[in-house]
Amino acid sequence: MIKRTDPSLYSLTAIVLILSYVVISVIPHSIISWDIFGYYLYLPFTFIYNDLGLKNIEVVNHIISEYNNTSTFYQALPMQGGNWVMKYPMGMAVLYAPWFFIGHFVAHFSDYKADGFSAPYQFSLLYGSFIYTVIGLLYFRKSLLKYFDSKITAILLIIIVFGTNALVHTSFHGQGLMSHNYLFFLFSLVLWFTIRWHETLQNKYAIGLGITIGLSALSRPTEILVIIIPILWNMHGFQIKQRILFWFRYWKSFALIIGIVFVIGSFQLIYWKFMTGKFLFNSYGGNAGEGMELLHPYLTEVLFSFRKGWLLYTPIMGFAIAGFYHLFRFKKKLFPAIFIFFTISFYVIASWSCWWYADCFSQRALIPMYIFLSFPLGTFINHIRKKRDLYKIGLILLLVILLIFNIFQSWQFLHGIIHSSRMTKEAYNEVFLKTELPVGWEKYLLVDRNSDPSLLLINSNNYTSKQLDYQDFEKSDKSINWKIDSLNSTKVLKLNTSNRISPKYEISYNLLTNNEYAIVRVTADVFITKDISSSQLLLVMAFTHKNFLYCERISSFDSLKLIACQWNRVSMEYLTPEVRGQSDRFQTNFILKGDTEVLIDNILITAYESKN
Repeated sequence: MIKRTDPSLYSLTAIVLILSYVVISVIPHSIISWDIFGYYLYLPFTFIYNDLGLKNIEVVNHIISEYNNTSTFYQALPMQGGNWVMKYPMGMAVLYAPWFFIGHFVAHFSDYKADGFSAPYQFSLLYGSFIYTVIGLLYFRKSLLKYFDSKITAILLIIIVFGTNALVHTSFHGQGLMSHNYLFFLFSLVLWFTIRWHETLQNKYAIGLGITIGLSALSRPTEILVIIIPILWNMHGFQIKQRILFWFRYWKSFALIIGIVFVIGSFQLIYWKFMTGKFLFNSYGGNAGEGMELLHPYLTEVLFSFRKGWLLYTPIMGFAIAGFYHLFRFKKKLFPAIFIFFTISFYVIASWSCWWYADCFSQRALIPMYIFLSFPLGTFINHIRKKRDLYKIGLILLLVILLIFNIFQSWQFLHGIIHSSRMTKEAYNEVFLKTELPVGWEKYLLVDRNSDPSLLLINSNNYTSKQLDYQDFEKSDKSINWKIDSLNSTKVLKLNTSNRISPKYEISYNLLTNNEYAIVRVTADVFITKDISSSQLLLVMAFTHKNFLYCERISSFDSLKLIACQWNRVSMEYLTPEVRGQSDRFQTNFILKGDTEVLIDNILITAYESKN
């Protein structure tokens, strides 16, 4: 029974009202966009277009052109049979489904298009996602009250919502549609079902665990790790043998949980089998530039970097880490499950090569974990209030300062004062506690990887150059197909229908540059005997990771750029990507796509490195 003076209820009510106001008043420009667009595609192309394989890709292109969902269609991978395979697993689509069908119903009985992307669908998803947020907070509170009094629970609710990056990623600009908010909701239910199953041993809670863990893994496969929580919950110390015997005793519940998780996961396996012919498919394989680096995790960067350091941009969670000591001392039965889950999950999160997760505040992948980090944090706070007044007041004041600091930094992020992915120590110092961007602040940011490298080189004084390679083909080399130019009797490279690809130039990144980035310029002289049509001669630059290509850039030279019967000077600049490993290799070569013979000479490859 809820007490009338229950601080946790007042706290939850205030939080929901504030977040409701934010969600209603801050309308995103495009709700179903970028990653959310990829999560969502399963639904309209199953229930509206009857084309789950996206065989009619023109429908996708039309939707993108009308709703501006994404600048490039990276959300699916083309297959040889004409199908496209969704990049993201289907768990988010399953969770979106109720709001999709509500939007579809409204669209059918209104003047909006029933195309899966018009306003009824977008707003149904936006506000439906917030319902998940509220449900997650409700069960989060219920679980906390099992282990903390109402005051501590109220404080934890306020800290998790307003003292962390959860504030940005649950309420502002459609971020509530991202997987992190939904996983926060699912983890909240996992926690509640875990507590209730261990209290009652009833199968209905085991079923709840199977569904929520299954949906978590179906939304993001690495979240299968959350199964550690119910398996190790209430384990005294690290008595693994006793825990194994415990689950043997209740094997029916364990089998029920595992069985439901497998059934839910099998939908993804069936989809992959249907689309690719394989039950297991690496849908991220289309971009070799990102992936798991379990042997070389980015632990320091994820925790402390100015770019996206968790404890720099969400410093209040440092008390949660410190609280593991107090959790071990005062709530021993909770320590193994939460500590092991956090340690393994954090390691996996920090092993993702794109650890900075563009366009997010702090480390968004850690948001679902706040459900469980609240326990060491709450134990720490409970320990504080038992201390002497001066010590207690000092630590409570620090918590309040950090909470206000998070709200301020969140405001900075939302107003572009803290950049979403390019922060540096110098840039952070420039904007620290600032409400406006300082003049010239941009020069302190990491380079914009979407920049035109030729524009970056306009101010050449900012760069030093070094020649990587020069080839005039004068030295005899039987591995290259030569042709003698009758005008000046020099050797040149000949590309024709029997020799379409020039030899590749390759160099590893650590030999190319030691800097944050480099710009590579390739220039060459090209001779054609007659006009060639569009995209006949291509200059290709790319990186490879373990022989798999990524960040490929292509420049085409046709009759608009090349004049027949004379030498033409061609060039292309390439901004290096954020390489996955220092041994990744840069490569470049020419490719002839048409039938017109082309002569190439004086290939010069130059690297430009920033002086800063």
